[in-house]
Amino acid sequence: MQAAKKLSAEQRRAEIIQAARQLFAEKGFDGTTTRELAVAAGVSEALMFKHFPNKEALYTAMQLACCNERIFDEIGRLESLEPSASTLVLLVHFMVSRVLFDAERHPDKAIHARLMLRSLTEDGEFVRLCLNGLPLRLNQMMVSCLNASIAAGDAYDGPVIPELGCWFVHHLSAMIRTYLMPATPVVHYGVSRDKLVEQVAWFTLRGMGLKEEAISRYYNPKALLLFAE
Repeated sequence: MQAAKKLSAEQRRAEIIQAARQLFAEKGFDGTTTRELAVAAGVSEALMFKHFPNKEALYTAMQLACCNERIFDEIGRLESLEPSASTLVLLVHFMVSRVLFDAERHPDKAIHARLMLRSLTEDGEFVRLCLNGLPLRLNQMMVSCLNASIAAGDAYDGPVIPELGCWFVHHLSAMIRTYLMPATPVVHYGVSRDKLVEQVAWFTLRGMGLKEEAISRYYNPKALLLFAE
């Protein structure tokens, strides 16, 4: 094996974690050997174990690194907005567009999506960890916005429980993303990517109870896109 290049301990750990992502996404925890992980990282097994005492420690570090990266720059601006129907529309559009198509724009997020799927076929711990990060924060913001919308008369009070309706935004988007992941998508929806985001956003906003006039008033995909630029 070629001698490992000189890096700081922190840089070496980061490189090993980065290399481990693809293997864990493809083979899962049980299907990946420590030798394969070391080869992918370009280090000896002895050097890898110097940074991570066992495969479990590396897997945990990889999970934490992936989930921490999911905190988008925009989240601070989103959290500064007042709870309202207009903010709810923005949050839903933000979540739907990111979940559906961020993996196409960023290779690391494509690996992240595959790690999520792999986790669901195993113990689900990676998914639990990730959902307790950005998705949970967005869910809590959406619940506040939906309650504010109900109080303002912009949304119906039930029958969908706000906490559940807000989670359904993420879950529906994630399932649609799964159908789109193969080189030949499982389902051909027959619309552009932008139109698909719009359709999912409208569907979930109405399902959550937001009134159609409120959605029409606040939902302008092109204007909402500017928020993230």
